[in-house]
Amino acid sequence: MFEQTGPHATNLLVLKNILCLVFGVGVLWTIVLSGYELASSLYSLRAYSLLVVLLEGVCRYLTPASSSEISAIAKAKTKKHSKIFETFLVVLLSVCSVIGTHVVVVLFGAYVIENIEATFTLSLLVASLAFIRPLITLGRSAVINLLERQNIESEVKSFAVLVATWAGAFPIPLDWDRPWQVWPLTCSIGAILGELGASVYFLSVLWSKGGTQWKNKAR
Repeated sequence: MFEQTGPHATNLLVLKNILCLVFGVGVLWTIVLSGYELASSLYSLRAYSLLVVLLEGVCRYLTPASSSEISAIAKAKTKKHSKIFETFLVVLLSVCSVIGTHVVVVLFGAYVIENIEATFTLSLLVASLAFIRPLITLGRSAVINLLERQNIESEVKSFAVLVATWAGAFPIPLDWDRPWQVWPLTCSIGAILGELGASVYFLSVLWSKGGTQWKNKAR
């Protein structure tokens, strides 16, 4: 199911998903403790978005390269600035993904100027969870790799985040007068819940597969 099956890579994947759960629950708890105060919630969501991206970058750095990646790296050594260029492209595409997500959110009904900070925060959150992480993991060819199902984790998590974000918009127009109905809290909470659900799913799959060091030690 996963493209990397070595013990070190699997254990790192387990740790990453556990940390994703901790971060997600943590930001939701922070939002609840603030009484859904908008400014505080937006700050927490932006910090969470950056933390998730940082975690993905650290895990990508620590994950051992596959045989295909080693071959690609060997070929890339003939190009002096290939790694710098690849990093630049990933950063550029990440910025474009935030802008593109912001445009899509506006097309779905968000105000262009009013509540721009709130809309941008949601765009940063969704882009970080659904687009920037695959870019970090798979590089500039992330879209092609996802379409070819080369990284199931990224595919499922991106899909779960996008669907949950969309579903999170449904409570906004309801006449409940709840503090969490303020834009964009419901969509943001939906995105995080989608992330948490996907993380729980992958942890359960890894546990049921067996044969990993962390499961053997738990017995």
